[in-house]
Amino acid sequence: MKKIYTPIMINKLELKNRFVMAPMSIGATDNGMVTDDQIEFYKRRARGGVGLIVFANMQWDKERYNPHHGALLTDRKYLPQLEKLTRGIHENGGKVFAQLMHRGRYANQASIQGVQAVAPSAIPTRFTHFEMPRELTHDEIKTFLQWQADAAALAKEAGFDGIEIQTNSGYLYGQFWSPLTNHRTDEYGGSVENRNRFMVETLEAMRKAVGPDFPISLRISGSDYMPGGCNGDDIAHICHLLDETGNVDGFSITAGWHESSVPLITMEVPHGAFAYLGRQIKAQVKAPVAMGMRMNLEKAEMFVERGDFDAIIMGRVFLCDPEFVNKAQSGNADHIRPCVGCNAKCLDNAMANKPIGCIGNYECNREGILENAEGKLPTETVSEHPERILVIGAGPAGLEFSRVAALRGHKVTIWEKRDRTIGLSMYAATPPRRYDIRYLGQWMEHECRSLGVEIVLGKEADEESVLAAAKDFDRVVFACGSKKFAPPIPTEDGVHMVHAWDILEGNELDLGKKIVVVGGGDVGVETALYLGEQGTLSADELRFFMIYKPEPYEKLDELLNKSAIYDVSVVEMGKKLAPDINPGSRWSIMARCKQLGVKMMKETKVLEIRKDGVLVENAEGQKLLPADTVVMAAGAKPNNDLYEAVKDKIPNCALIGDAVKVARIPDAVESAYTLAASI
Repeated sequence: MKKIYTPIMINKLELKNRFVMAPMSIGATDNGMVTDDQIEFYKRRARGGVGLIVFANMQWDKERYNPHHGALLTDRKYLPQLEKLTRGIHENGGKVFAQLMHRGRYANQASIQGVQAVAPSAIPTRFTHFEMPRELTHDEIKTFLQWQADAAALAKEAGFDGIEIQTNSGYLYGQFWSPLTNHRTDEYGGSVENRNRFMVETLEAMRKAVGPDFPISLRISGSDYMPGGCNGDDIAHICHLLDETGNVDGFSITAGWHESSVPLITMEVPHGAFAYLGRQIKAQVKAPVAMGMRMNLEKAEMFVERGDFDAIIMGRVFLCDPEFVNKAQSGNADHIRPCVGCNAKCLDNAMANKPIGCIGNYECNREGILENAEGKLPTETVSEHPERILVIGAGPAGLEFSRVAALRGHKVTIWEKRDRTIGLSMYAATPPRRYDIRYLGQWMEHECRSLGVEIVLGKEADEESVLAAAKDFDRVVFACGSKKFAPPIPTEDGVHMVHAWDILEGNELDLGKKIVVVGGGDVGVETALYLGEQGTLSADELRFFMIYKPEPYEKLDELLNKSAIYDVSVVEMGKKLAPDINPGSRWSIMARCKQLGVKMMKETKVLEIRKDGVLVENAEGQKLLPADTVVMAAGAKPNNDLYEAVKDKIPNCALIGDAVKVARIPDAVESAYTLAASI
């Protein structure tokens, strides 16, 4: 058995394995109270085998708090629901820590009862649109120490198995550590020992409140990744100082602040890339060290097996698949629903104070709503009326419908006109460092085949074949996706024009040098990114050149960040480029396009497409953009013609996914799941 599946001690607490579920805000609390739906969410994760769950963002400040964004630990009245939470986790085989947090200068005044935010120093941040925080007074710091001790005692009384203090991501404690945000001249500022004093005194107060055997861990960014902030060496030294106090029972390592310009957990980050930060800290401390940040199972097992870390923290994988650990430990890792690192329904929703979810798991954070009276989800119950169902299309909607329908006992056959599955979602996975999106569709196909779904590739449906086949099926579901759309733009004969999908399909095309992409939505921008990356150094090439240094760094930087193949421009009529890419991914995609020299033009209308270029007009007037090739990426429309042709001739048929309305993967998954769950 690999070491990650073996027990570990945190102070006097034994965890059954070395998987830790990272703290995540999953949705609104009810006036500071944990809700029953949230409890069901965590019970499912405990049942899935994870050794430790960290319950996120518990607030202890009695004046600056948000009753709808994190449970409160400020009064005994909150204990009954917290006891229900901890009891539910314990009864399902898990342990749980209470994570205590304070946003400091990261709090918007409107979100904390209209009170001005406080921080080590009065230094604003773009994270709150530069609202000015107030510097904490000496007396307030002493009050904070008492409030935290009181909160820790309440957490222990509520049945939590330990405490985690949230110092990471630029919150209050990290603000004290960083010379960027701590300009104090008293005993809490200046030297590293002084900047660490608030944390040391917090630990002392908490330890006194909970006793010597109750675990206290720290969640720490191994480096701020902020100019003028703490680097990895600084944080490792601070961890050493804290470890020497004897009041820290474990370190949980992440990376970066919310303001960092480095992508931290998007799919472009290589799995385990930030492990070096954790290794630096482990070399400086005696307490157990757990490492997180963009982990997958292979990396997790390897790091623990060879002793890099004592445990691994993972978050989003437990949103995708609550049974992650059980499946991994039982040798069924190929059945784990993959996290693709998109952030679309998890981090983005959390940052917007919305309930989180997962693009591939419609059940995530809906357990309490979807469960029946026996506590079973639709995918855990068999339909009383099993059907034979024909599905047209093997994209995300068709595959998800078929998977859920098969779990419910229906016999499903899929017809797919291509020689592959996953539909148009493959195009979203083609641009550089977006490959992980394919894993979801591949998992759906794997699960369908495992459940006995018949997938017929290269089978194009038409009216005649569907009407003939319908006699042998009880239901036909159309998941035909979307089709190309070209706006009515005057176009000269002889223009070399291709559709973005033709490029993203991987077809070999002669595009020339100058390319104009018409349409700056997600498809247009990601196509431009794909084209802009052509001819730049690959990861392996850069590694080779960095090791042997045949070129100076400046030359390598140029080769990495400037395409030698294409000169790309994107034209968009709207006020914003790529508005349909979720915020957690959009910023880095846009930054990379700019770095590659892709020319981005918004609020620009295409007047005419000519053989020598694209005539556009914006506030600066008319301009001809020279083009060897014009790439059309101006949207798509539902592919519902076949459904419309047969819907009145088949007694039981339905339309799902993009064939209803062109949208995103989670919309396709939702429409597919809800229909299958209703049959």
